[in-house]
Amino acid sequence: MKKNIWTYGGIIFTILLTFVLVWNFNNTTSKETSVSVKSKSIKKAIKKETISGTTAGMKTAFTIVSHADYTKDTASVYTMYQHAPVVIVGKFEKDHKSFVDQNFIKTESHMKIIKVLKGNLTDLEMKNGIDIVYYGGEVTLETYLNNTTPEPTKVDSNGVVHKPKQYSKQERESEKVVSTPEQQANKDKDKNSEVMVFLSRNPAPNNYFVFADEFGYRKINNKGEVFNPITNSYESVEFYSKN
Repeated sequence: MKKNIWTYGGIIFTILLTFVLVWNFNNTTSKETSVSVKSKSIKKAIKKETISGTTAGMKTAFTIVSHADYTKDTASVYTMYQHAPVVIVGKFEKDHKSFVDQNFIKTESHMKIIKVLKGNLTDLEMKNGIDIVYYGGEVTLETYLNNTTPEPTKVDSNGVVHKPKQYSKQERESEKVVSTPEQQANKDKDKNSEVMVFLSRNPAPNNYFVFADEFGYRKINNKGEVFNPITNSYESVEFYSKN
């Protein structure tokens, strides 16, 4: 009789132990899955946080006008040519994206290559064109505020406290921020216009950055003259001929 009791007890203990092990396994697996999904979601959010979505039709929250403090050094197209590692003549094809980087709005565009005036491009780049990045563009207010240093509270000479404007969730999602260089006339995105672009190479993202901000992107007229943003006029240059 005692033997039967121990036998039944062993069976019951085995069943309970199996139940506990299965419950622990399922609970652990559930937690791991939850953590994994959460981790993927965080990575996805981080990946997209600096790149803006479409801004078409959005109201402008505010506009940032940039002013270069080295206009004297970039007044001469020859100085630009001397310092830029790569100089090309090409045509704007399309904007890829606008994003926020180190508190600045930047835009990546694709250029078709017509002629290389300085430096070397690969055969593939000559055939397919290159991506160039420059200051300026449009991003959603949400993107801008999430990726720039918050504006500090200021106190004027009269002791009045000026706090930065607080935007509602609706404003952040429905409005945009526009950044434009002061010499905007040379940022011609007409696909039929030829432009001379002074560039430096960005090896890591495999693209090119416009040298000297807006001064490194200059339209060429039908006479082969190059736009000068300082004088707001066109001029002939010795190192380029349209023929």
